[in-house]
Amino acid sequence: MDKFKCVRDLAKRYSNVIFFIGGFLFDAFTLIRIDSTVDLALQSAYLLGITFIIVGQAYLEASRWQPQGWVARLWSYESEVIHFFYGGLLSAYVILYFKSTSLSRSIIFFVFVFILMLANEMPQIRRLRSLLRLGLFAFCLISYLNYLFPVLVGRMGDWVFSFAWVSSAGLMYPLVKRLANVHPDPKRARVRLGWSPALVLVLVAVFYFNKWIPPVPMSMQYAGIFRNVEPQAGRYRLTYLKPPWIAFWRKSEGLFLAREGDRVYFFTRIFGPSRFKHQVFIRWEQKDTHQNRWITSDRIPLPVKGGRDQGYRGYAYKEKYQPGQWRVEVETEDGRVLGGVVFQIKKDPSGEERIFRERWM
Repeated sequence: MDKFKCVRDLAKRYSNVIFFIGGFLFDAFTLIRIDSTVDLALQSAYLLGITFIIVGQAYLEASRWQPQGWVARLWSYESEVIHFFYGGLLSAYVILYFKSTSLSRSIIFFVFVFILMLANEMPQIRRLRSLLRLGLFAFCLISYLNYLFPVLVGRMGDWVFSFAWVSSAGLMYPLVKRLANVHPDPKRARVRLGWSPALVLVLVAVFYFNKWIPPVPMSMQYAGIFRNVEPQAGRYRLTYLKPPWIAFWRKSEGLFLAREGDRVYFFTRIFGPSRFKHQVFIRWEQKDTHQNRWITSDRIPLPVKGGRDQGYRGYAYKEKYQPGQWRVEVETEDGRVLGGVVFQIKKDPSGEERIFRERWM
Protein backbone atom coordinates (compact mmCIF):
# COMPACT_ATOMS: atom_id res chain seq x y z
CA MET A 1 0.00 0.00 0.00
CA ASP A 2 2.88 2.35 0.78
CA LYS A 3 4.38 1.69 -2.65
CA PHE A 4 1.00 2.22 -4.31
CA LYS A 5 0.54 5.51 -2.44
CA CYS A 6 4.03 6.61 -3.44
CA VAL A 7 3.33 5.88 -7.11
CA ARG A 8 -0.04 7.64 -6.90
CA ASP A 9 1.50 10.73 -5.31
CA LEU A 10 4.26 10.76 -7.89
CA ALA A 11 1.75 10.47 -10.74
CA LYS A 12 -0.33 13.27 -9.27
CA ARG A 13 2.73 15.48 -8.86
CA TYR A 14 3.83 14.99 -12.46
CA SER A 15 0.38 14.61 -14.00
CA ASN A 16 0.96 17.45 -16.48
CA VAL A 17 4.12 15.83 -17.80
CA ILE A 18 2.41 12.43 -17.99
CA PHE A 19 -0.54 13.84 -19.94
CA PHE A 20 1.81 15.78 -22.23
CA ILE A 21 3.74 12.60 -23.00
CA GLY A 22 0.43 10.75 -23.39
CA GLY A 23 -0.78 13.22 -25.99
CA PHE A 24 2.60 13.07 -27.73
CA LEU A 25 2.54 9.27 -27.94
CA PHE A 26 -1.14 9.14 -28.89
CA ASP A 27 -0.56 11.15 -32.05
CA ALA A 28 2.76 9.44 -32.72
CA PHE A 29 1.00 6.07 -32.99
CA THR A 30 -2.29 7.16 -34.56
CA LEU A 31 -1.09 9.73 -37.12
CA ILE A 32 -2.01 8.47 -40.60
CA ARG A 33 -0.76 11.00 -43.16
CA ILE A 34 -0.55 14.76 -43.46
CA ASP A 35 -3.74 15.10 -45.53
CA SER A 36 -5.82 12.68 -43.47
CA THR A 37 -9.22 14.24 -42.76
CA VAL A 38 -9.37 12.49 -39.40
CA ASP A 39 -5.95 13.79 -38.33
CA LEU A 40 -6.65 17.33 -39.53
CA ALA A 41 -10.02 17.35 -37.74
CA LEU A 42 -8.41 16.03 -34.54
CA GLN A 43 -5.72 18.71 -34.61
CA SER A 44 -8.39 21.36 -35.20
CA ALA A 45 -10.24 20.02 -32.16
CA TYR A 46 -7.03 20.24 -30.10
CA LEU A 47 -6.54 23.89 -31.09
CA LEU A 48 -10.18 24.69 -30.36
CA GLY A 49 -9.98 22.95 -26.99
CA ILE A 50 -6.82 24.87 -26.05
CA THR A 51 -8.55 28.12 -27.00
CA PHE A 52 -11.49 27.42 -24.68
CA ILE A 53 -9.18 26.45 -21.82
CA ILE A 54 -6.99 29.54 -22.22
CA VAL A 55 -10.05 31.79 -22.20
CA GLY A 56 -11.53 29.92 -19.22
CA GLN A 57 -8.26 30.25 -17.28
CA ALA A 58 -8.17 34.00 -17.89
CA TYR A 59 -11.80 34.52 -16.85
CA LEU A 60 -11.31 32.37 -13.76
CA GLU A 61 -8.20 34.28 -12.69
CA ALA A 62 -10.07 37.57 -13.16
CA SER A 63 -13.06 36.27 -11.11
CA ARG A 64 -15.29 36.78 -14.16
CA TRP A 65 -16.39 33.16 -14.25
CA GLN A 66 -16.73 30.27 -11.82
CA PRO A 67 -17.42 26.72 -13.03
CA GLN A 68 -20.37 24.99 -11.40
CA GLY A 69 -21.67 21.42 -11.17
CA TRP A 70 -20.40 18.94 -13.73
CA VAL A 71 -18.45 21.73 -15.47
CA ALA A 72 -16.47 22.25 -12.24
CA ARG A 73 -15.70 18.54 -12.06
CA LEU A 74 -14.44 18.56 -15.63
CA TRP A 75 -12.56 21.82 -15.12
CA SER A 76 -10.51 20.26 -12.33
CA TYR A 77 -8.63 18.42 -15.10
CA GLU A 78 -8.07 21.48 -17.32
CA SER A 79 -4.29 21.48 -16.78
CA GLU A 80 -3.94 17.82 -17.70
CA VAL A 81 -6.21 18.21 -20.74
CA ILE A 82 -4.34 21.21 -22.15
CA HIS A 83 -1.06 19.35 -21.73
CA PHE A 84 -2.52 16.36 -23.58
CA PHE A 85 -3.63 18.66 -26.42
CA TYR A 86 -0.23 20.34 -26.65
CA GLY A 87 1.49 16.96 -26.60
CA GLY A 88 -0.70 15.71 -29.45
CA LEU A 89 -0.10 18.82 -31.56
CA LEU A 90 3.66 18.99 -31.05
CA SER A 91 3.96 15.26 -31.72
CA ALA A 92 2.21 15.73 -35.07
CA TYR A 93 4.43 18.67 -35.97
CA VAL A 94 7.66 16.90 -35.07
CA ILE A 95 6.68 13.82 -37.11
CA LEU A 96 5.24 15.62 -40.14
CA TYR A 97 7.93 18.29 -40.36
CA PHE A 98 10.75 15.80 -39.77
CA LYS A 99 9.45 13.64 -42.63
CA SER A 100 9.77 16.61 -45.00
CA THR A 101 13.53 16.99 -44.69
CA SER A 102 16.64 15.74 -42.92
CA LEU A 103 17.40 16.88 -39.38
CA SER A 104 20.61 18.59 -40.47
CA ARG A 105 18.69 20.81 -42.89
CA SER A 106 16.24 22.16 -40.31
CA ILE A 107 18.07 21.75 -37.02
CA ILE A 108 17.29 25.34 -35.98
CA PHE A 109 13.56 24.77 -36.42
CA PHE A 110 13.57 21.54 -34.42
CA VAL A 111 15.68 23.14 -31.66
CA PHE A 112 13.05 25.90 -31.49
CA VAL A 113 10.28 23.28 -31.16
CA PHE A 114 12.23 21.52 -28.40
CA ILE A 115 12.73 24.79 -26.51
CA LEU A 116 8.99 25.50 -26.67
CA MET A 117 8.18 21.98 -25.44
CA LEU A 118 10.68 22.35 -22.59
CA ALA A 119 9.51 25.85 -21.69
CA ASN A 120 5.91 24.63 -21.49
CA GLU A 121 6.92 22.39 -18.55
CA MET A 122 9.00 24.98 -16.67
CA PRO A 123 7.29 26.02 -13.40
CA GLN A 124 8.14 29.68 -14.00
CA ILE A 125 6.25 29.70 -17.32
CA ARG A 126 3.39 27.54 -16.08
CA ARG A 127 2.76 30.11 -13.33
CA LEU A 128 2.50 32.84 -15.96
CA ARG A 129 -0.25 30.86 -17.71
CA SER A 130 -1.70 32.82 -20.64
CA LEU A 131 1.11 35.39 -20.71
CA LEU A 132 3.68 33.08 -22.30
CA ARG A 133 1.48 30.12 -23.22
CA LEU A 134 -0.04 32.29 -25.91
CA GLY A 135 3.33 32.11 -27.63
CA LEU A 136 3.18 28.31 -27.67
CA PHE A 137 -0.40 28.46 -28.92
CA ALA A 138 0.61 30.85 -31.73
CA PHE A 139 3.35 28.43 -32.76
CA CYS A 140 0.90 25.51 -32.85
CA LEU A 141 -1.54 27.56 -34.90
CA ILE A 142 0.92 28.72 -37.57
CA SER A 143 2.50 25.25 -37.76
CA TYR A 144 -0.92 23.74 -38.41
CA LEU A 145 -2.06 26.29 -40.99
CA ASN A 146 1.32 26.08 -42.73
CA TYR A 147 0.43 22.62 -44.05
CA LEU A 148 -3.38 22.80 -43.88
CA PHE A 149 -3.60 25.51 -46.55
CA PRO A 150 -1.28 23.72 -49.05
CA VAL A 151 -3.32 20.55 -48.51
CA LEU A 152 -6.55 22.45 -49.24
CA VAL A 153 -5.36 24.45 -52.27
CA GLY A 154 -3.02 21.80 -53.70
CA ARG A 155 -0.10 24.21 -53.95
CA MET A 156 2.77 25.46 -51.81
CA GLY A 157 4.92 28.56 -51.96
CA ASP A 158 5.54 31.96 -50.43
CA TRP A 159 2.02 33.21 -51.04
CA VAL A 160 0.47 30.17 -49.33
CA PHE A 161 2.75 30.59 -46.31
CA SER A 162 1.99 34.32 -46.20
CA PHE A 163 -1.72 33.56 -46.20
CA ALA A 164 -1.24 31.07 -43.35
CA TRP A 165 0.84 33.62 -41.42
CA VAL A 166 -1.69 36.43 -41.84
CA SER A 167 -4.52 34.05 -40.90
CA SER A 168 -2.65 33.04 -37.73
CA ALA A 169 -2.10 36.66 -36.78
CA GLY A 170 -5.74 37.40 -37.57
CA LEU A 171 -6.92 34.60 -35.28
CA MET A 172 -4.51 35.48 -32.47
CA TYR A 173 -5.53 39.14 -32.34
CA PRO A 174 -9.17 38.65 -31.22
CA LEU A 175 -8.02 36.02 -28.70
CA VAL A 176 -5.48 38.41 -27.16
CA LYS A 177 -8.06 41.20 -27.22
CA ARG A 178 -10.65 39.03 -25.47
CA LEU A 179 -8.18 38.00 -22.77
CA ALA A 180 -7.06 41.61 -22.29
CA ASN A 181 -10.64 42.82 -21.81
CA VAL A 182 -10.91 40.97 -18.49
CA HIS A 183 -8.09 43.12 -17.04
CA PRO A 184 -8.59 46.54 -15.43
CA ASP A 185 -6.41 48.17 -18.12
CA PRO A 186 -7.23 46.34 -21.41
CA LYS A 187 -4.92 48.48 -23.56
CA ARG A 188 -1.90 47.75 -21.42
CA ALA A 189 -2.90 44.10 -21.09
CA ARG A 190 -3.05 43.70 -24.88
CA VAL A 191 0.61 44.69 -25.11
CA ARG A 192 1.58 42.46 -22.19
CA LEU A 193 -0.30 39.44 -23.58
CA GLY A 194 0.44 40.07 -27.25
CA TRP A 195 4.22 40.28 -27.28
CA SER A 196 4.87 36.52 -26.96
CA PRO A 197 2.63 35.37 -29.89
CA ALA A 198 3.88 38.32 -31.97
CA LEU A 199 7.49 37.30 -31.29
CA VAL A 200 6.78 33.67 -32.19
CA LEU A 201 5.08 34.63 -35.46
CA VAL A 202 7.98 36.90 -36.41
CA LEU A 203 10.50 34.14 -35.65
CA VAL A 204 8.53 31.62 -37.72
CA ALA A 205 8.53 34.08 -40.66
CA VAL A 206 12.30 34.52 -40.28
CA PHE A 207 12.76 30.75 -40.19
CA TYR A 208 10.62 30.31 -43.30
CA PHE A 209 12.32 32.89 -45.49
CA ASN A 210 15.73 31.59 -44.41
CA LYS A 211 14.57 28.11 -45.52
CA TRP A 212 14.91 26.64 -42.01
CA ILE A 213 11.35 25.29 -41.97
CA PRO A 214 10.83 21.94 -43.74
CA PRO A 215 8.80 22.04 -46.99
CA VAL A 216 5.56 20.57 -45.69
CA PRO A 217 3.29 19.00 -46.88
CA MET A 218 5.77 17.25 -49.20
CA SER A 219 8.21 14.57 -48.10
CA MET A 220 10.76 12.33 -49.80
CA GLN A 221 10.03 8.68 -49.05
CA TYR A 222 12.97 7.12 -50.84
CA ALA A 223 16.07 7.95 -52.89
CA GLY A 224 18.83 5.77 -54.35
CA ILE A 225 21.53 5.44 -57.01
CA PHE A 226 21.16 2.75 -59.70
CA ARG A 227 22.61 1.47 -62.98
CA ASN A 228 19.32 1.66 -64.83
CA VAL A 229 15.73 2.69 -64.19
CA GLU A 230 13.10 1.31 -66.54
CA PRO A 231 9.33 1.88 -66.28
CA GLN A 232 7.32 -1.26 -67.00
CA ALA A 233 3.54 -1.66 -66.72
CA GLY A 234 3.02 0.90 -63.97
CA ARG A 235 6.12 -0.14 -62.03
CA TYR A 236 9.82 0.71 -62.16
CA ARG A 237 12.60 -1.84 -62.52
CA LEU A 238 15.75 -0.66 -60.75
CA THR A 239 19.08 -2.28 -61.59
CA TYR A 240 22.13 -2.14 -59.32
CA LEU A 241 25.48 -3.88 -59.05
CA LYS A 242 25.53 -6.88 -56.74
CA PRO A 243 26.98 -5.68 -53.44
CA PRO A 244 29.87 -7.48 -51.71
CA TRP A 245 28.88 -10.13 -49.19
CA ILE A 246 29.81 -7.88 -46.26
CA ALA A 247 27.11 -5.42 -47.45
CA PHE A 248 24.47 -7.91 -48.60
CA TRP A 249 21.62 -5.69 -47.37
CA ARG A 250 22.33 -2.86 -49.82
CA LYS A 251 19.77 -2.42 -52.57
CA SER A 252 21.31 0.62 -54.26
CA GLU A 253 24.84 1.86 -54.90
CA GLY A 254 26.81 4.05 -52.49
CA LEU A 255 30.01 3.38 -54.44
CA PHE A 256 29.47 3.60 -58.19
CA LEU A 257 32.22 1.71 -60.06
CA ALA A 258 32.02 3.26 -63.51
CA ARG A 259 33.02 1.79 -66.84
CA GLU A 260 32.86 3.36 -70.27
CA GLY A 261 29.25 4.09 -71.25
CA ASP A 262 27.73 3.65 -67.77
CA ARG A 263 24.94 5.99 -66.76
CA VAL A 264 24.32 7.06 -63.18
CA TYR A 265 20.59 6.94 -62.35
CA PHE A 266 18.91 8.66 -59.43
CA PHE A 267 15.48 7.35 -58.43
CA THR A 268 13.15 8.89 -55.85
CA ARG A 269 9.65 8.62 -54.40
CA ILE A 270 8.09 11.88 -53.23
CA PHE A 271 4.87 12.08 -51.25
CA GLY A 272 2.35 14.85 -51.73
CA PRO A 273 -1.27 15.19 -50.56
CA SER A 274 -4.21 14.39 -52.79
CA ARG A 275 -4.79 16.93 -55.59
CA PHE A 276 -1.36 18.40 -54.85
CA LYS A 277 0.91 19.55 -57.69
CA HIS A 278 4.38 20.99 -57.45
CA GLN A 279 7.56 21.07 -59.49
CA VAL A 280 10.69 19.92 -57.71
CA PHE A 281 14.26 19.93 -58.97
CA ILE A 282 16.89 17.20 -58.92
CA ARG A 283 20.22 18.86 -58.25
CA TRP A 284 23.48 17.03 -59.11
CA GLU A 285 26.54 18.28 -57.26
CA GLN A 286 30.18 17.22 -57.11
CA LYS A 287 32.43 18.08 -54.18
CA ASP A 288 35.46 20.28 -54.81
CA THR A 289 37.93 18.80 -52.33
CA HIS A 290 40.36 21.71 -52.69
CA GLN A 291 37.80 24.37 -51.75
CA ASN A 292 35.65 21.98 -49.67
CA ARG A 293 32.40 23.00 -51.35
CA TRP A 294 29.74 21.46 -53.56
CA ILE A 295 29.56 22.54 -57.20
CA THR A 296 26.27 22.16 -59.09
CA SER A 297 26.50 20.44 -62.45
CA ASP A 298 22.78 19.99 -63.26
CA ARG A 299 19.36 21.05 -61.91
CA ILE A 300 16.66 18.96 -63.57
CA PRO A 301 12.94 19.77 -63.13
CA LEU A 302 10.52 17.03 -62.07
CA PRO A 303 6.75 17.72 -61.88
CA VAL A 304 5.17 15.96 -58.89
CA LYS A 305 1.54 14.91 -58.43
CA GLY A 306 0.32 13.91 -54.99
CA GLY A 307 -2.18 11.40 -53.67
CA ARG A 308 -0.27 8.13 -53.95
CA ASP A 309 0.54 6.49 -50.61
CA GLN A 310 3.88 5.18 -51.92
CA GLY A 311 4.74 8.58 -53.36
CA TYR A 312 5.20 9.98 -56.84
CA ARG A 313 8.06 8.18 -58.60
CA GLY A 314 10.62 9.92 -60.75
CA TYR A 315 14.21 9.65 -61.87
CA ALA A 316 17.06 11.39 -63.64
CA TYR A 317 20.35 10.15 -65.02
CA LYS A 318 23.80 11.50 -65.78
CA GLU A 319 26.11 10.40 -68.60
CA LYS A 320 28.97 12.89 -68.28
CA TYR A 321 30.66 12.80 -64.90
CA GLN A 322 34.05 12.73 -63.23
CA PRO A 323 35.22 10.42 -60.44
CA GLY A 324 34.81 11.87 -56.97
CA GLN A 325 32.25 12.46 -54.27
CA TRP A 326 28.76 13.33 -55.48
CA ARG A 327 25.39 14.12 -54.01
CA VAL A 328 21.93 14.38 -55.52
CA GLU A 329 19.30 16.44 -53.72
CA VAL A 330 15.62 16.96 -54.35
CA GLU A 331 14.53 20.52 -53.68
CA THR A 332 11.40 22.60 -54.08
CA GLU A 333 11.06 25.52 -56.47
CA ASP A 334 12.34 27.94 -53.81
CA GLY A 335 15.32 25.76 -52.87
CA ARG A 336 14.02 23.88 -49.80
CA VAL A 337 15.68 20.48 -49.66
CA LEU A 338 13.44 17.43 -49.30
CA GLY A 339 16.36 15.03 -49.05
CA GLY A 340 18.96 13.27 -51.15
CA VAL A 341 21.84 10.81 -51.32
CA VAL A 342 25.62 11.11 -51.13
CA PHE A 343 27.72 8.62 -53.09
CA GLN A 344 31.12 8.17 -54.69
CA ILE A 345 32.10 7.51 -58.28
CA LYS A 346 35.29 5.59 -59.05
CA LYS A 347 36.66 4.19 -62.28
CA ASP A 348 36.36 0.43 -62.55
CA PRO A 349 39.61 -0.89 -64.07
CA SER A 350 38.40 -4.48 -63.85
CA GLY A 351 37.28 -6.27 -66.97
CA GLU A 352 35.46 -9.02 -65.11
CA GLU A 353 31.85 -9.82 -65.84
CA ARG A 354 29.51 -7.88 -63.56
CA ILE A 355 26.53 -9.33 -61.75
CA PHE A 356 23.45 -7.15 -61.36
CA ARG A 357 20.45 -7.27 -59.10
CA GLU A 358 16.94 -5.89 -59.62
CA ARG A 359 14.26 -4.42 -57.42
CA TRP A 360 10.79 -3.14 -58.28
CA MET A 361 8.96 -0.01 -57.15
